[in-house]
Amino acid sequence: MAAITLHATGHHDARLTLESLRLGKNPRLHWRDEPIARQLVIADAISKLPLAAVVAVHIYDTTCRTERARRRCLERLLLELEGAGVTEVVVESRSPSQDHLDLLFVMALRKSRVISKAIMVHWRPSHQEPLLWAADAVVSATTWWIDGHGAGFERLQERVRVVCVD
Repeated sequence: MAAITLHATGHHDARLTLESLRLGKNPRLHWRDEPIARQLVIADAISKLPLAAVVAVHIYDTTCRTERARRRCLERLLLELEGAGVTEVVVESRSPSQDHLDLLFVMALRKSRVISKAIMVHWRPSHQEPLLWAADAVVSATTWWIDGHGAGFERLQERVRVVCVD
């Protein structure tokens, strides 16, 4: 999972930049749907935005369920973001039922005081929030880099901090 941080004054311009990268009638920009040449254009554009990114990576085997790995990464990202002074987080919506499970998890993190109640977490569909496209590109470029295809990550690496989750 990845998160980008960007000062609120830069949201509008960053959204415009990301919107300009969409082709045709696509409702969103999605890394895996783009050919490699376009991925590099996207990575170059994101690298010029005034943002920072953190990617939580959990390398797991078949004994770990995907949802458990996702929760571990979400927990680490929320800790990292709160530590950086972020007060509002937007998570890409997956479905109402999955978002509800995420909300229950966030509530449990708050109850156990892993994160404070000061950090607000919201869910939005990716087609409604272009800033989520940047996080998607960053995490995708990072996982492709881990798999040995680093061209996109090389363009973004100065803005990305990768943290490993046990």
